[in-house]
Amino acid sequence: MKKAEEKEKNCKCGDECKCTPEDNCGCMEEGGECTCDDNKKQCNCKDGKEDKSAEYLELAQRIKAEFENYKRRNAEVASTSYNNGVASAVTTLLPVIDSFNQAKANITDSAVLSGVDLIYNQLMTALNSLNVEKIDCLGKVFDPNYHNAVLVGKDEAYPNDTILEEYQAGFVMNGKVIRPSVVKVNKLD
Repeated sequence: MKKAEEKEKNCKCGDECKCTPEDNCGCMEEGGECTCDDNKKQCNCKDGKEDKSAEYLELAQRIKAEFENYKRRNAEVASTSYNNGVASAVTTLLPVIDSFNQAKANITDSAVLSGVDLIYNQLMTALNSLNVEKIDCLGKVFDPNYHNAVLVGKDEAYPNDTILEEYQAGFVMNGKVIRPSVVKVNKLD
C-alpha cells in the first residue's frame, strides 16, 4: 500500500517509480523524469531543471576576465595619473632651472659658481630619478618633435638643419616631451 503523498509515476524503464517526495530526487516535480540505471536496480532521477554548472562556469570565467581587465585598466589609470602629476610638478619647476642657468652664466666668483653648480646638479639628479631628462640638442639635427626653432643662422662649418645654439633647455619624461628646447638652427639655403 502506498502512502498518500506518493504520486504514481512510471520510470522510463517501464517499472513503477519508487521515489517519494521525501527523497528530494526531483522526479516528482513537474517536468521531472525517472530513469533506472542499466541493471534496473536504482533510479537516476532528474528534476526537470537544466544542469546549470556549465552556465555557472561560463559566468565565473566571464567575471574573472572582467575583473582582470578592471585591474589592468585601474593600473593604467594610476600610472597615467602619477605621470601626469610628475609632469605638472616638473613644469612648475622649469622656470627655476632656467633661473639657475641664467645665474650660472652671470656668476664670476668660482666659489659661488661651484655652489650653484652643486645645487643645480642635485636638482637635475632629482629630476632624473623621476625619469625626467634634459634634451641634448647642441650639434644635433633639428627635430620639430623635440625642438622649437626661434632663430635661423648660417654657418658653413655645420651641416644644414644642425642646432647651433640652445636658448632654453627642453625636457622629456618617459619619452614624452614636457617642454621642447628653444633653439637656433643652421640653414645654408
